[in-house]
This record gives sequence, C-alpha cells and structure tokens, in this order.
Amino acid sequence: MVDIKSDLKENIESRINAMFDFTEAKIEKLIIHQVGNKLKDEPLVLSDIFADITDSSLTNLVERYFFQRFKDNGQYSFGHETDLAFNELYQYSKNIFHNPNELKTNSENIATHLYKVSTHPNIKSGELYIAYISNAILNNQHYDAIGIFKSETKEPFLKINNKEKNITLSWDTGVDTRKLDKGCIVFNNREDLGYSVLIVDSGNQIDTKYWVQDFLGIEKNDSSFQKTKIVVDACKQYIKKDYQGATTEKVATLNSVLNYIDSNESLQLDEFSDRVTDTKQEAEQLREYIQSFAEKKNFHDIQNFEVDQSAVKTIKKTIKNIIKLDTAFEIKVKAFSELDKKHLEKGYDEDKKMHYYKLYFNEEQ
Repeated sequence: MVDIKSDLKENIESRINAMFDFTEAKIEKLIIHQVGNKLKDEPLVLSDIFADITDSSLTNLVERYFFQRFKDNGQYSFGHETDLAFNELYQYSKNIFHNPNELKTNSENIATHLYKVSTHPNIKSGELYIAYISNAILNNQHYDAIGIFKSETKEPFLKINNKEKNITLSWDTGVDTRKLDKGCIVFNNREDLGYSVLIVDSGNQIDTKYWVQDFLGIEKNDSSFQKTKIVVDACKQYIKKDYQGATTEKVATLNSVLNYIDSNESLQLDEFSDRVTDTKQEAEQLREYIQSFAEKKNFHDIQNFEVDQSAVKTIKKTIKNIIKLDTAFEIKVKAFSELDKKHLEKGYDEDKKMHYYKLYFNEEQ
C-alpha cells in the first residue's frame, strides 16, 4: 500500500509558518470531467458518475497529487468588482457547502464555466477533478472544503508485463502525481467575505489570467492589496455613475486616480481625494463614496494604508480609457498618462448640429 500521510505531514511541518494542514483531510466524493479548449472546438465531457477511490493505495496517491503542491504563499477569496454574488465559482461553492448532495450538479456548472473561459489558443485540455473534502485544517481550525484541480500534462511511463515467466515491456501515458498543473481549495469559512481559498497555478501569465482571474475570480487576502483595489473600484463606480462632469473630465479624473496609486507608496484618503478632484466639494463627495463602498466590503479603516503594487498591476489590466463616438471613431487616452483638459476640447457645431472634439499636440509620435 502506498503511504504518503507521513510524507505530507513532514512536508507541511517543515514550513514553520504554515497556515494549513491536509494530513488528516479526507476526500469524501470525487468526480472528474474532461474540459477541452473551446476555441479549438475541443469537447466538454461531463461524467455521469463519481470516481471510485475506495482502494486505500489509490486514495493515498490521489491525496498526494491534490495536496502536496500547495504552499504557504497567501490566502485568497472570491471577489467581484460589482458584487460578490456575481462571482460564479463563489455561488457554486456556496451551493455545494449548503447542500453537499448537489456536488455533481454544481461540478458540472463549474466545468462548464471553465470551458467557457478556455478560449486562448495556448490553454491545454485536461481532466477537471472536483472533490468534497472533510477535516481540512486552516489557521488551526477544521473545515469542510472543496477541491478543484486540473491535470493537463501527460507523461509516458514503462509497463512491465510478467505472465508465466514471459516478461515483456510496453508503455503508456498518464498523470505524474508529483506535478499538479492547477488547483484550488475552498474552505467553508468566511462565506460573506468570499471564503478562504488556496491556489496552485503554473505562474505562466496566460494560465494565471484564465485560471485565477477568468475562472476563479479570486483576490489576495491581504489588507493592503484589497484596500488598494477597493479604492480604485470605488473611484471607477463613482466616476461612472455619480460624477457630473463631461466624458473627457471623467477620463481625466480616472487617470488622476491611476497616476496617484501608480506613483505613491502609500495612500492617505484625504490627500488622495484632494489630489484627484478639482474642488473641495468633489473631494468630499468622493471620500464619502469610497468610505461607504469600503464599509460594504467590510473594510472600515480605509484612511491610510500602503499601496500594493501587485494590486496596481491587476488594476491596470482592467482599465480602458476610451471615448466611444457614434460616427465610427474612438478616442483612446493612453493609460496612466496625465490628461490635460486643455489638450482635448469638446464643443458643438451649430451648422452641422453635431458635437465635436478638438485635440491639441506638439508632435506626432
């Protein structure tokens, strides 16, 4: 029988500050689906049955495959820029925790969601394993958990066949249990804040985007990271919904927000709101909006914090400073540039009965 419990325990205990422990965790149910690349018209195959892992040696191998690559590199939570309820993985996880008997149905929803976001040509097809886990430890507390794992890489291996002293050699391909391609474990805690999530991914930029951002939709559980993102998300919503200025002024204000967090190591809310707005009244309105937005996210101390550069990088990828017109033209303002309002004017032509923009510049680039 393969015994990996002691190996797992030794591996985890070697990390002095480890916040999780899977040595006593038990996989209660496991179902496996095949998820192809949608862009390449590869199929999505949903399994009708749960995997049989009653054999103890098989169970130990599966546990080693699923658990051993998780490292103490931070915790995450499901999130969404508008409302947590819109995060699909959060909703499916919530459904499973509330009714574990619905694991199969929700696993199909999870696999379908992964298939929908598998649209980059470099994304590999593979098996998606979804497990219900009991007795997983996080921060010295025992929890039920959901494991979502994906295998993409197949390795060749030799097979020795011995029949009545006739020893032959053949080969096959299979999954190397020492190399988990992608994985996440969702702990049944902090439901209202998006649960606690641990992840494994290859670190490849394409994989990280589609697995971490597009599929899971998770954010790092770090106060400076979340506060940085909360402030920018609040500003984006405020500028879009409540800011009364023209489109050019909205773009300019958003650029001021991005420039501030991109060039400052810390953020002091009063100074920040004064710097990115034109009047004291606007600054006060923005401060109140940010504070209210943060409190809804259960962050009550947003006055002064360190700007998290990884959050800044994440935010930059989501900003599109484009003014779309109804005459087949778009004006794109280079992200994080200082948009001087004197360089872009808006007016109205009485003869043509149309609005216009006038752009000023020194030289073409």
